[in-house]
Amino acid sequence: MRFRWWLSLVAVMAMLAFTTLVAGAHEPREVGSYELVVGFMVEPAVEGVQNGVDLRVRIPAETEGGEPTPVEGLEETLQVEITHVASGVSKTTGLRTIFRDPGHYTADLIPTAPGQYRFRFFGSIEGLEIDETFESGPGRFGDVQSSAELQFPQQLPTMREVEGAVRGAQGSAQQAQDSASAASSLAIAGVVLGAVGAVSGVAALVMARKRQ
Repeated sequence: MRFRWWLSLVAVMAMLAFTTLVAGAHEPREVGSYELVVGFMVEPAVEGVQNGVDLRVRIPAETEGGEPTPVEGLEETLQVEITHVASGVSKTTGLRTIFRDPGHYTADLIPTAPGQYRFRFFGSIEGLEIDETFESGPGRFGDVQSSAELQFPQQLPTMREVEGAVRGAQGSAQQAQDSASAASSLAIAGVVLGAVGAVSGVAALVMARKRQ
């Protein structure tokens, strides 16, 4: 009985620790009378792995111990601008709801580069104009991690490495094509000059015979 009691206690402590870790992986913020909680849908976020922007919007409980009220319908009034901070590349997309989880929204995303990401939410929440920016980082939510550290037993090239190799191959092919075009142009010019020289020679010969 004592062993089972200790086992149950350890399980409860582990669950509490896990819950704290998950909650710490998102950034809560009060905006007007609402609370926004933002992070990645899957933590830790890893490059090349399907993920998403994670947004919860709710009205805090009026009394201690009460339940917060989820805010629904924001897929119609809010958008998110996603930015990879290091490169400055951005895109804007809409939000979709999470099935059977009121007040919970996401924007599907496959991050293709590691590092810091920025989520800017803009639009309105029940008539309140919103323009709030959240950035990954210490004390907020985690940056996207490189997949190289997690690959085993062999490390595979990342999507950005494959893209770089393809661009390099395309550049080499274009350079070879340009060189071939230049050589072809020189050959044509040589033929034209040769023809001009031959015509000039024939003309000179005809003129010489006329003078005789």
